[in-house]
Amino acid sequence: MEVELGQDGTVSSLAAVPESQLAREQAERALNAAREKSCALAVSVVTKFGMPILVAMGALVLGWFVLNSLTYDAGAMGKLDFTFWRILGLLNSSDGLDGLLSLRAGIGAGIYGLLAWLALAGPFVGAFSNDKRALLGGLLPLAFMLLVVVLARTSLLSHTSGMPAEIIDAARDEVRKGISLGAGAYISTLAALYLGFNSVKKFLAARTGES
Repeated sequence: MEVELGQDGTVSSLAAVPESQLAREQAERALNAAREKSCALAVSVVTKFGMPILVAMGALVLGWFVLNSLTYDAGAMGKLDFTFWRILGLLNSSDGLDGLLSLRAGIGAGIYGLLAWLALAGPFVGAFSNDKRALLGGLLPLAFMLLVVVLARTSLLSHTSGMPAEIIDAARDEVRKGISLGAGAYISTLAALYLGFNSVKKFLAARTGES
């Protein structure tokens, strides 16, 4: 209901407000409230973790899940691109790295996927724990990536076991020549190195302050 007052302060007219206008005003108020809450949450997150850490985490997620980390030249099959997450799926599959020649995009990452999410949570653990050692959680993404490299190499070597020595060397060289790293590998490595370095720096600073 809209009320208009005269010059003497008395009510001069009454008019019903359309329901569409009321709904629009309520939607605008709800939207403004949501924006304010979002801004407050964003400020709180940046204050708690720091913008450099959040940027590094964003780069790590981009490198693991979006950008290609590895390209394999499969000859007649053409070049196959793999994100870091898909490589985890190949490690988890029964075929191991033989799956590089497979286009089954639906392979699940299994236990490696769980470890990947735990590693991503590592850099945030220190902010919620009073234990100084929790600050070293920032090393988990780098440690996990190194683990994946070792497992991938082991799987590759096991693929050629049982062959004559000269054939093994030729097969390994052929595979190595066909594999090239993508932008995802470089970006995620740089992000993981920064998170690890920052983690160690905070841990040492905390120990020095405690002493």
